[in-house]
Amino acid sequence: MSRMKTLCAMESLVEGVPQVNFVICPAVIDDCDQIFELVQEYYSEYGIPSSRQLNKDTFRRDGFESQNPSFQCFIAKTRKEEDVIIGFVLWFRPFENTTGQRVFLEALYVSKPYRQKHVEHALFEKTIQIY
Repeated sequence: MSRMKTLCAMESLVEGVPQVNFVICPAVIDDCDQIFELVQEYYSEYGIPSSRQLNKDTFRRDGFESQNPSFQCFIAKTRKEEDVIIGFVLWFRPFENTTGQRVFLEALYVSKPYRQKHVEHALFEKTIQIY
């Protein structure tokens, strides 16, 4: 069996990784605190240097309170009585675009307990469907 085949997320799903009931939706300002907690997990897990990290106030202002936000965000949240945000994707469009529509993916992150359960794929698919 090749190394590529052993790392395939779909293979893991077939082997019985339990599914999770979730929904993908655009983030709103009320989601900002929960998203920022996941952003901190992302920074920690991927070793993002502090010089490249946004603080909470900047994250809120630039993404949620601005008339022209620096980024857009979709979230994955569980479908339970109390919604828990389990993942996010941050993306933006370039300011000048001479080659057609483009979307740049800044970050895609799903909390460890929810990985390999189609959440990453659903966030990515939602992002590329915005054309």
